[in-house]
Amino acid sequence: PLIHIDIPNRAAHLFGATFTNQDFHLVFFLVTGLGFALFVTTSLWGRLWCGFICPQSVFMEGVVRRIERWIEGPKMKRLKRAAKPWSFDNVWRKVLKHAVLWCVATLFVHVFLSYFIPVREILASRPWEHPVALFWTLFWAGLLYFDFAWFREQTCIVICPYGRLQSALIDPDTVIIGYDEKRGEPRHKGVAEGGDCVDCFRCVEVCPTGIDIRNGLQMECIACANCIDACDAVMEKIGKPEGLVRYDSQRGFETGVRRFMRPRVWVYAVLAVIGITVFSVRVMGRTSFQANLLRTPGVPFSFVEDRIRNLYNLHIQNKTDRAATYTIAAAESTIAEHPELDFIIPQESVVLESFEDGEFPLFAELDRSAYDGPFAFHLLVTDSATGESKRIEIRFRGP
Repeated sequence: PLIHIDIPNRAAHLFGATFTNQDFHLVFFLVTGLGFALFVTTSLWGRLWCGFICPQSVFMEGVVRRIERWIEGPKMKRLKRAAKPWSFDNVWRKVLKHAVLWCVATLFVHVFLSYFIPVREILASRPWEHPVALFWTLFWAGLLYFDFAWFREQTCIVICPYGRLQSALIDPDTVIIGYDEKRGEPRHKGVAEGGDCVDCFRCVEVCPTGIDIRNGLQMECIACANCIDACDAVMEKIGKPEGLVRYDSQRGFETGVRRFMRPRVWVYAVLAVIGITVFSVRVMGRTSFQANLLRTPGVPFSFVEDRIRNLYNLHIQNKTDRAATYTIAAAESTIAEHPELDFIIPQESVVLESFEDGEFPLFAELDRSAYDGPFAFHLLVTDSATGESKRIEIRFRGP
């Protein structure tokens, strides 16, 4: 799969690259970079994420409300039907709608589940053989159905912190959805002298969070642009120019002038570039395996007759989805600089399965007469298949 989060093996397969728990620190730089990139977007264009990219808005507008309109009709028709006493027509429509919403929620949950369990494994498994997975599947399907069927935009208003965060990210030059008060006021019913707003309340009727955009920017506005479409349709019918409700900045509505780049945008952009750059550099510098040489706990050295012996543990982790063979040897520079240093490597070649790790002991010995103080030496661990190697530095200690 293009994206596979393998929790049992503590690994993630992303766009052909494999990451293990040793690479988890990269998440900080990725999230930081993407977070500040979102801040840049919000500072320039307001809640663009909420209106057009957020899964909650996409699913609600692109799937759930289409199903609702298909089964129960437009909003006003649904409200009139709901105000009447219960009838067979009401019941079958409600039952069908909720059955379809449950099926959609279950489908979405299985798609989400496929990020963690490949689809081929999901289709080949029987639900009753995996009660824990079945429980969580039903739990998330129920939660998603609850969201689709009732909670809806309350998710954006009550739970999501982004709406509250936007007040700290926008300024008078941020592009928002707003009402041109100079042109629209005073409001009046019908086409008469005064402002262009005919007080039809269409902008309120189509708003998923039920706000009146004419009262100014509000936290509940998710920038879905339904009010713009509704107002433009009314303006077209009464022969007035469109744009009474439109995208513009607060400064644009007041003066007709708007700045694009501002100091806060530059600050957010620089921080986003730093985060994404560090992440990219670290990813490009990754190796397909991890190797660390650690001194064995206890005494730092021991004596074997007239020789000083240091004991180390070499930890190797295979970070690929294939078996790999690794060779262990002293670096050429170490052999040249310290020819008197001897290595005892019980396993000069080790095989690790996919994502497997292991510890392997090795010894370094030196004649006591040749020792004149601690010094560093290097070990080389090489992937036999790819030739990729990792150079490890460790110190030799003595009395």
